[in-house]
Amino acid sequence: MDAHYQSLPWPAGPLTRGQWQTSLDVSHASTRTEFIDLDGSMLAFAVATGASERWGYELIGFDSEMQISGGGGRAVLGAGFLPGVPLHVPELAEYPAARGTLRQFGIGAAAVREGRARSPSSAQVIVGVLLEQVDVSGFELDYRLLAGPDAGVTGILDHSSRAAFLTPFVGWQQTRPLSRRWDWSPRALFAMPVPAGDFDARLLGPGFDVSTRAGGSPLKIGDGFATFGLALTHRPSGLEIDLGGMLFFAVAEHMSHPGVDRAVLTHVAWRRRGGQR
Repeated sequence: MDAHYQSLPWPAGPLTRGQWQTSLDVSHASTRTEFIDLDGSMLAFAVATGASERWGYELIGFDSEMQISGGGGRAVLGAGFLPGVPLHVPELAEYPAARGTLRQFGIGAAAVREGRARSPSSAQVIVGVLLEQVDVSGFELDYRLLAGPDAGVTGILDHSSRAAFLTPFVGWQQTRPLSRRWDWSPRALFAMPVPAGDFDARLLGPGFDVSTRAGGSPLKIGDGFATFGLALTHRPSGLEIDLGGMLFFAVAEHMSHPGVDRAVLTHVAWRRRGGQR
């Protein structure tokens, strides 16, 4: 989910009343833990316009799909959050294969406050909310216990889940001319999905099938995330690349999610300012 917030659309520059800006954003993220890969892309679109000299608004929509794959790792299989598991756990297990799909989509709206009026540069504060849904489907890990009285037992750990969030966010960006053809835009955003959704678990093995949906304490999905970026925009074409966001995402994922071995994000956009031809 973090990559989605890092790749949300931004206004192309100062907003003008009666003129619409458009933004088309494409991003691709690849994250790997010890034995699970998460790879996929997001397409986002936004329009923004000024309502007065210092205020405007932005409308946002996005959709993404990421594939879960991997396997071949070892970790402790615990089931303390599941009731009635007839296995001697926690014990070390191997996970030969992982599979599944994560889809995240949503719409949103934001108020935009211009820090400067009638200026080629722009400092903006953006406050809004997203209505979004996360569908984790077919997220299954094959397992085989390697130790304990039940060593050799095989089965499936299934984390298929669905959650809906109302996500308030606040952002800041400053857009300044870098040269006759280029702009640069440092930016930051904080998003907080509420309420945290249930990340369900279902454990299947010889003669049993237990799930947090029938009891127990599911894990949670959806936590706050801060993003930082530094975008370069080619003014004549409107093409933009967020170089700072790529660097920040790699560092932030390693720091906030122990066990992440790789975190790569590419985010490019085409932004059209009001009145641009």
